Amino acid sequence: MYPIGCTYRHLMTTGEAPEIGTAIRRMRRWRGMTLDALAGLSGLSKGYLSRIENGRQAVERRSTLAKIANALRCSVGDLTGTFVPTDQGDSDVHGAIPDIQFALVTTNLDHARSAPQRPTAELKAETARVADARQACDYTEVGRALPSLLVDLHATAVQGTGDDRNEALRCLILTCQVTTLLVRNLGENLLAWNAAQRGLQAAERLGDPVWAGVAEFAYTQALVSLGAYDEAHEHAQRALRELGPDDDKSIQVYGTSLLTAGFCAVTAESGQADDEIAEARNLARRVERPNAFWLGFSDANVDLWRMSIALESEDPVLAAEVAARLAPEAIPLRSRRATFFIDHARALAGLRRPDREVVELLRRAEQLAPLRTRNNVFVRSMVTEMIERSRRDSGGRELLGLAERMSLVRPA
Repeated sequence: MYPIGCTYRHLMTTGEAPEIGTAIRRMRRWRGMTLDALAGLSGLSKGYLSRIENGRQAVERRSTLAKIANALRCSVGDLTGTFVPTDQGDSDVHGAIPDIQFALVTTNLDHARSAPQRPTAELKAETARVADARQACDYTEVGRALPSLLVDLHATAVQGTGDDRNEALRCLILTCQVTTLLVRNLGENLLAWNAAQRGLQAAERLGDPVWAGVAEFAYTQALVSLGAYDEAHEHAQRALRELGPDDDKSIQVYGTSLLTAGFCAVTAESGQADDEIAEARNLARRVERPNAFWLGFSDANVDLWRMSIALESEDPVLAAEVAARLAPEAIPLRSRRATFFIDHARALAGLRRPDREVVELLRRAEQLAPLRTRNNVFVRSMVTEMIERSRRDSGGRELLGLAERMSLVRPA
């Protein structure tokens, strides 16, 4: 029995991040729930859940996590946990979380605690630099810059007038997008939601439907990380209703909203995404200058969404076919190339291809984006499953090295 007054989060704070199966088993036992009961409440089979709990089955879909979390009356984040840093770069990024959180807690769009510290033009340039750094996976630099940027943008948005105020609001929407995507990748899902909410508030003050669509995208990503797929779908649909693909930039926001809506419908098991993918593909071919608002929208990016949607539809064959046709060098953004390798690995793992092929793809993702790869819930689940197999079979140096960097095993 666990001590009276003991919270689940306290149980999970053991000095190292548990893998998902262990987290599910701990939560189930803390709830006093049998495996049969969890199977009945989640709609998943007892054998499947048992294999997940024992690390013999990777979690392959977000909807699976959501079903288990709902049955256990906890958040998805309670099951995925927060990654424990293993090198200085990772530690520096995680060390920025309290400052980012403090910056959001101590600011609002009604009044400023201090006067603006930097000219608007400088804030605009800094916003672009930080957004570029996130897409380049330079998370240490992003984490270092965000707290002061958030504070300064709020001050200008509140105290500035005319063009300065509007520019600060636009920059705040982008900075909240960067914040949302960064901290979500660190497992800080509630903080991501708070940052995305602030971006929505800035968009409401600005009153521009295109910028509102940009803010809605960040908000849907935060909702997805919390397992709120139906709500994310509603927000993507709202962006579509208020937008129109009128020019190069609005096309990219509209196309991203289409893909988000399709992804969320599939993940929530409430619809398909074929029409959204087809329409987004046609729009991508009209784009003249990709990556407006740092959304990465392009023809190659549509393929990346198609892979993710196929994986959520339990169709690793289609995901692998798309990956085979998509050359990594055709993906200009480092962050999106890392996503490609991760999803390609998920597809091969779903097809039960040799572990060495999966590990090689994960190694390439880790080279591009170490922290993002090591903290990815599906990567951690795949590596855990492969470790269990390697203990029964012959193992491999690349796999064990990756597992050590993810804190899933201790160095020998």
